[in-house]
Amino acid sequence: MALLPPSNFSSPGKDAATDTSRLFSAAKPAETAYAKTEPARPATTPGASSGASGSTLAADIAKRLAERAAERAAAANAAPPPRPVAFASSLAARSAADAAPSSSSTSSSDVASRIASMIASSKPAVPVASGITTPSAGLKKLRIADDEFVQLRELIYTLCGIFIADSRKYLVENRLTNRLKELNLKSFGEYYHFLRFDKSRTTEVQQLFDVITTNETSFYRNPPQLKTFQDIVVPAEIEKLKNAGQRKLRIWSAGCSTGEEPYTIAMILSEVLRAQLPAWDIKITANDLSEGVVRAARQGIYNEYALRTTPQDIVQRYFTKSEMSYHVKSDLKRLIQFGQINLSDTGMIKRQVERSHIIFCRNVIIYFDDEMKRQVIESFYDNLLPGGCLLIGHSESLHNLSRAFKPEHQTGTIVYRKQA
Repeated sequence: MALLPPSNFSSPGKDAATDTSRLFSAAKPAETAYAKTEPARPATTPGASSGASGSTLAADIAKRLAERAAERAAAANAAPPPRPVAFASSLAARSAADAAPSSSSTSSSDVASRIASMIASSKPAVPVASGITTPSAGLKKLRIADDEFVQLRELIYTLCGIFIADSRKYLVENRLTNRLKELNLKSFGEYYHFLRFDKSRTTEVQQLFDVITTNETSFYRNPPQLKTFQDIVVPAEIEKLKNAGQRKLRIWSAGCSTGEEPYTIAMILSEVLRAQLPAWDIKITANDLSEGVVRAARQGIYNEYALRTTPQDIVQRYFTKSEMSYHVKSDLKRLIQFGQINLSDTGMIKRQVERSHIIFCRNVIIYFDDEMKRQVIESFYDNLLPGGCLLIGHSESLHNLSRAFKPEHQTGTIVYRKQA
């Protein structure tokens, strides 16, 4: 679940430099640009904070960090329960890989190339991750002090909404050590100041996002949910659109990782529509926080392990096999538009994501604390067209987060529907 939208990812009315600067903007209150004919949105509890441009990045971050410090001080006086741990439990599975030697990355394009190479590799035991690097062999391991960890955690939360629990301190230490080596910095405190004040901070934040995000995924992941999508959700949506005289379908894969999810969605749509597919205007918008994984996803090259849960007839229809890898066919690629996005930036979502009939956001909101979860879920609600559906991860729930959606219980999954 960053940065400059790729060249084939449109951002109407804004140039690439503007979108880069807005990456650092916190979410703005929902605007009223959407159709006025919609019913009023049920009450939710959104999170909100001020926006900023790239030219005032340092001042804006300082302001928001000060606000969060004041909030923590007030919370300490009120003695509330501790902040919920929302950092993905799946990160623990990466700790062993984080301890293994590897070389550092130097640019977003290097990250993308390395990720694509990993995906196409014949070594299935190595899960694909977005630019995760670990201390190189022979280098002295740097240690992160408690105050440095708190500083970096608050900055990461401010930039992208990901909250890192105290118990994950070692992951920050392991994953960022090579960035310090690359930049010739002697401490995590120096790295924090680099991220805030250095003239190259925008580029380094891209590297930070690539390193801190985890991208463990596969094609046809969570079969019960996908069966519901193929047998119930898609046919119902197709029928509804046909009855309205429309043949335009929009789906958003929010947190697309290295592309397995949006390509799976495209394959399912192709299976459902078959010969009717050319007559439909279909676009799957696929986004992720990490620019590196988005670039790898666009290449569409995978190893056999990524296809471990994919039916063989599907593999034969939609992939071309080379010696050591599988390449997604161009007919499938044309249905998908990849781009980087920051889900904590409501304005960025409104600018870059066309309103959707269906949203997939699986195993993403577990990275957020409850405040950010509510904000992101509200953004999903605003993006969905009336009657649209939200599908989330099997371990995730909207319970106690939002009453705006109507849950529809299906076999092995829940579909959250926006009321028409």
